[in-house]
Amino acid sequence: MAIVLRALLAVAAFFAVSVANAQEYKSALVTADTLTVGTSGSAPPFSMTNAAGELEGFDIDVVNLVAKELGLTAQFEKLDFAGLLPGLTAGRFDLIASGVTRTPERLASTDFFVLSPYIVNGAAITRRETDTDIASWKDVCGKTMGAVRGGAFQKVAKEKLPADCVTEAREYPGATELFLDLENRRIDFAAHDFLGPKYLAKSGKLTGAVTLDDLLSTITQSVAVNGKNKPLADAIDAKFAAWRKDGTLQGLADKWFGASIDWSKAE
Repeated sequence: MAIVLRALLAVAAFFAVSVANAQEYKSALVTADTLTVGTSGSAPPFSMTNAAGELEGFDIDVVNLVAKELGLTAQFEKLDFAGLLPGLTAGRFDLIASGVTRTPERLASTDFFVLSPYIVNGAAITRRETDTDIASWKDVCGKTMGAVRGGAFQKVAKEKLPADCVTEAREYPGATELFLDLENRRIDFAAHDFLGPKYLAKSGKLTGAVTLDDLLSTITQSVAVNGKNKPLADAIDAKFAAWRKDGTLQGLADKWFGASIDWSKAE
């Protein structure tokens, strides 16, 4: 009888702690019982807008799953990528989800929490199929580079490449505008992620271009949470840790990227 009683008390204590934690993150939400999410809607297949004007993608699925697990309703707001982190810092969102790269500067920020990895990716070159003179990162010096404004890939390129290698760089609100200018020959190559353009090419949404397998750097990506809601950050991080182990995140990677992820690099 005593053993049964102790077990019942342990279960009760567990649920009491869970309820207390839930109340902590719920009390700091922008809107009660709602997970207010900033996303670009222009970073396929992380966050994109379909023909019906609806948001879909890896991030959208991840956040909807998070909201369901935490007993919240996800509400998405679209904004150019460059405005997402400032909007999060200003308290407009509870979190942002749009393929946020986990850079040292972002990880060190006291304005927001960048969580543990939900995907492993890389900094890659996407160029026109006909421009075979660009076969690797060693060939981009003197070329015009394009990148998404506020993203991390142009910064990675400038840090990793020789000084003064890239003579001209142009920035765009999202991947749609970036790849359109690549097609129209206004830039020579796009410094972007590896998985996104691979998805676009496979789905027929990016034609006349190729993404090279030569990665300048392996990167990890995740969501970022409002700096005033650490309980929410901790709750989502716990979900990510479990989903990396049980295959949930790999299942979403299969769906959106068609790629097997090396989770050993998710550090």
